[in-house]
Amino acid sequence: MRDNILKYILIVSLVLNFSFLGAAGYTHYKQTRYRPAPFGYGVPAHGPAGGTHLFEELALKPEQFEAFHEKALPFHAAIAKKKQEVDRLRTSLFDLMRADKPDRKAIGATITEINRAQEEMQKTVVAHMLEFKSMLDRDQQQKFLNMIEGAMGQHREMQCP
Repeated sequence: MRDNILKYILIVSLVLNFSFLGAAGYTHYKQTRYRPAPFGYGVPAHGPAGGTHLFEELALKPEQFEAFHEKALPFHAAIAKKKQEVDRLRTSLFDLMRADKPDRKAIGATITEINRAQEEMQKTVVAHMLEFKSMLDRDQQQKFLNMIEGAMGQHREMQCP
């Protein structure tokens, strides 16, 4: 009888140990799957673009990294603000469309505002990319533009039903 109890305790112990080991492994996997980017944004550790950060791929020198870091934070803040404006305008557009009798002039004006905000955002992005490109040597510039072109090529347009 005593042997049966010890066997039962051993089996329960082994099951618990394997459960804890599995949970620890899974937690480790989830935590290492997304590594932090140099400026605090999480990006996939293994992605379609080769799984490396832009900074690693370009092999930036320390002074290049510092110069880019100084410019990147205000850029990301400005883009976030512009994205919020576009989101606000899109919400406004859908509110106008939900009306029983939609005001087509107001809808047109809102679309114009959305286009203006998106154009400003695109100009800001291109200016930032050109500024970043100017801080790179020839080989880095080529890699940078190839990476950007590849990333842009992966996006597909969503089709309206």
